[in-house]
Amino acid sequence: MVIRHDDLSLSAQQRAVDDQISAEMHAWCRQASEAIQSRLDRLTMPVSDGCAELAEAMRYSLLSPGKRVRPMLALLTAAHFDHGQDRLLDFACALELVHCASLILDDLPCMDDARLRRGKPACHLQFGEATASLASVALMNQAFSVLAREQHLPSGTRCALIDQLSAAIGARGLVSGQCRDLLERTDRVGAAQMRSINYQKTGVLFELAVVGAATLIQLESQALAQMRQYARNLGQAFQLADDLLESRLYAEGSGKDSNADRSKSGSVHALGEQAIKQKLSDELNNARSKLPAGLGARANWLHLYAEQLFSRFV
Repeated sequence: MVIRHDDLSLSAQQRAVDDQISAEMHAWCRQASEAIQSRLDRLTMPVSDGCAELAEAMRYSLLSPGKRVRPMLALLTAAHFDHGQDRLLDFACALELVHCASLILDDLPCMDDARLRRGKPACHLQFGEATASLASVALMNQAFSVLAREQHLPSGTRCALIDQLSAAIGARGLVSGQCRDLLERTDRVGAAQMRSINYQKTGVLFELAVVGAATLIQLESQALAQMRQYARNLGQAFQLADDLLESRLYAEGSGKDSNADRSKSGSVHALGEQAIKQKLSDELNNARSKLPAGLGARANWLHLYAEQLFSRFV
């Protein structure tokens, strides 16, 4: 096999272009993350007639350093179609409020009994179970308030987003997913059942992040349907990555407990690391195939972000 000098030169040029795109995306993501953090801070400022310890517990959990994956997906969805982030920032923050609320509940002794979250003691260890539970309720309530007060959006759009958020949280969403994770994974779980649990536990907020953003930028129906499928595959991949983080091999630096799911059906310990990694790779490839063509200079950033999110696993 003869490798031409021109081929090597073109390959080097492509790598340079890819590196430049990656650097630009990372700079943009840093700015977006700072905007999200600043807005979350303002949205949860203590009020004079509220409980100071409740506000402290909310902010302790919410403002701890995190990847902000769900709000970033919303903003990157808009960027994929060459839209700015200004009209989506509060929607993105509402997603993070709900996600944080769910983590507080997941960590409780009656749930996953976790001691560590984002590198710090879990909220219930810092403030007690009662205050932690109430902080979760308050954060979730604040998410609805944020969407309801989006005055620059038509009332119909606000109502649609609130309805979608309610569905993502409720009896067919996060709450159901956590309950099923506790109750159904004690016995052998089939692939379809495990996929359904993962969708409710994780995928619903991924889907809302992408589809909600697509709705806000008024994406046409065919592209919106494609984005929904993209988000569903991405959500499955993320839950598989989270399962890998439960194993000691990947736990270092995760900021959370390891081996909490050792006894659960469908875990890394039950299926094996390579099987989980293959499933993750398949979901990521399926997601890529669903993603519609973007617009503008930031068209590749959404999936580039996703690929880099999972780079340690695939």
